[in-house]
Amino acid sequence: MQPLVSVIVPVYGVEAYISRCARSLFAQTYPEVEFLFVDDSSPDRSVAVLKEVLSEYPAVAQRVQILSKPNEGQSLARKTGLEAARGEYVLMVDSDDWLETCAIEKLVAYAQATQADVVVFDFWKEYARRSKLDSEKASSIADTGLFRRRLYNDGAYGYVWNKFWRRGLCEGLFYPVYSMHEDLVFCTQALYRARKVVQLKEGLYHYDRTNRGSATRVKKAVRRSRSARNMMDFYCAFAGQADSPVTGLENELFLHAAWVGYSMDRSLFTDYPFLKEKARKLPLMPRRRVLLIQQLILKLWLCLR
Repeated sequence: MQPLVSVIVPVYGVEAYISRCARSLFAQTYPEVEFLFVDDSSPDRSVAVLKEVLSEYPAVAQRVQILSKPNEGQSLARKTGLEAARGEYVLMVDSDDWLETCAIEKLVAYAQATQADVVVFDFWKEYARRSKLDSEKASSIADTGLFRRRLYNDGAYGYVWNKFWRRGLCEGLFYPVYSMHEDLVFCTQALYRARKVVQLKEGLYHYDRTNRGSATRVKKAVRRSRSARNMMDFYCAFAGQADSPVTGLENELFLHAAWVGYSMDRSLFTDYPFLKEKARKLPLMPRRRVLLIQQLILKLWLCLR
């Protein structure tokens, strides 16, 4: 018997893109799929367009749920979808992106053949005039501890959608509330639970880089502040536990948040009173997102406070 796959798609402000996404899902060659679209109180016609497309696929309609919720952001929309999911495996898809029609069939076959908890796969970055195939660095895949650390140093992709998850990994997670790097928090926790992670070297997902309404188009200072707050909330959720998803990552989280606090949003030090002291004790760390010269500037500023 073929395992059921749950595809979870948050929907918000994607009237111009949802048709392409939905068609790529409804045309999947793998039959045992349920599609969970989570309407995050989208202000446009996204859901209406989705229903119009669905009407063209009557054989698929019984496997589709459209869940409605108050607007709380993509992270909590995914949580809503996961709570309703019944599949053995889960695939997250952003509603402005799309899949190769054979994607789910190939992912299920590879996950079963390798007995993997997570399959990391290649994806296409779609720009206005070109496409670029991108791939995870194979050197970090098998070692989940290394993989998690590399997520915080630009050494690995923290996307939730280029990974095919066993559903059990995704249950009962901590979800950040800000729309920036929430994928990173999800991946860190799920990979922490994974026993085996493998890589499928095929471009199965198309990541649209032209949507100017996406969260990545928000001003840099706002994005960085949201990211830092997610990192600090993530740390607080597991603080005091001897072994947790943040174990071994604390210095990375403190360095990121402290630099943002110094350079962009001083209120971080007020909202997270422990941050200043934690940052003072950080060693100098080469090959980090925050450069060594920036770390030295930060240490000097902290010593004068």
